[in-house]
Amino acid sequence: MNSFKVQRREGFKLEVEIPGSKSITNRALILSALSKRKTVLKNILLSDDTEHMINGLSILGSKIELNREEKKIIIETPENLKYESSDIYVGNSGTTIRFLLSYLATGSGEAILYGNSRMCERPIKALVEPLKEAGIKIDYLKNNGYPPIKVISNGKMNRYIKIDGTKSSQYISSLLMAGSGFKDGIELEMVGEIISKPYIKMTLEMLKSFGIEYGRESSNKIVIENQKFGIDEYLVEGDCSSASYFLAMALITNSEITLKNYFKNSIQGDYKFLTLLMKLGLVVLHQTEHTITVKGVKEYSGIEIDLNDMPDMAQTLAVVALFATTPTKITNVASMRIKETDRITALKKEITKIGGVFREWEDGFEIIPVKEYKGSKLETYDDHRMAMALSLIGLKVEGIEILNPECVSKTFPEYFKIFSKIYNSCD
Repeated sequence: MNSFKVQRREGFKLEVEIPGSKSITNRALILSALSKRKTVLKNILLSDDTEHMINGLSILGSKIELNREEKKIIIETPENLKYESSDIYVGNSGTTIRFLLSYLATGSGEAILYGNSRMCERPIKALVEPLKEAGIKIDYLKNNGYPPIKVISNGKMNRYIKIDGTKSSQYISSLLMAGSGFKDGIELEMVGEIISKPYIKMTLEMLKSFGIEYGRESSNKIVIENQKFGIDEYLVEGDCSSASYFLAMALITNSEITLKNYFKNSIQGDYKFLTLLMKLGLVVLHQTEHTITVKGVKEYSGIEIDLNDMPDMAQTLAVVALFATTPTKITNVASMRIKETDRITALKKEITKIGGVFREWEDGFEIIPVKEYKGSKLETYDDHRMAMALSLIGLKVEGIEILNPECVSKTFPEYFKIFSKIYNSCD
């Protein structure tokens, strides 16, 4: 599918099954491998990113049984992690390369982590350098500070690690998960203004769920000892990031949408996007432990908000902002520039293309809504979140065509198939 033509549609009813969380699935895979015991993971997400993680762990010696139909995986890893001349392809999956890098440091061997052309442009120095200082040998094979990288580990490293918290929460999560597998444990000190704190909180919640004990010496220093841990079974929540597109869809089209596999007591930071949209007018009609029904409104105002805790929601909110009655200003999201693409620049290009007003600065942007927009073919930059967010525009604007829609396979392969159900739904 080279493109997806969106048709205008408002005031509809739709029921959607949200896929399992990518962030939780990849964390659960790493934690299961570290536990060295047989673990069953249910409701996993099967997408490009998680497939890369599964493949990587398999190459490194984990025995994996995957049931695609039931979205279930059984993983068991040998007691001692040893690998020899392992080449692991991670595509454009940030969580895979970052989580596997620290995981490799818990064992001994030699491995190369490499990805696609965009991955070679995504910085990893902020995680590599602390690991090198701790005693792990890591070489940049192409450009300094970027993948591909070669890792040589003997399983021994210093206990104390200091990491810059201003770059990516995934670096911190990577070390926290691997900490219990380091021979002498880890004393992790985070310096600077920590971004995306909810993702770190989610990682810590998962550590507890898997039986890993940790302590805090201060708000920015966490201590984890080498320890035995593990559980027999873990249920992956539905993905709140994937749900965000349908929550926004309901708001901007004044429609009623029911989301299944949407956990009420979620550990995901992006769950708060629901609260944000409710401030704009989204109405929750009904909610149970794993289901929610929402309804949009005919008119809503813009908002000024710091999205440092939810940077992945910025593109979705940008589309919501296009149809508000007042401007929207999104701040403190500089991390958007080192994602699958420079998401701020990409948004500006595509929103300007349809006649929108987009004011950009280094760590944020402002959108000033206009009365009319024009149809256009919108680029997705091989970025799943660009594709899903921009698709919502077509429900309000005639003539929107999404190019390279299959990039959603990174986290939500069935997105456009589900999206198409809108046109078969009952008013």
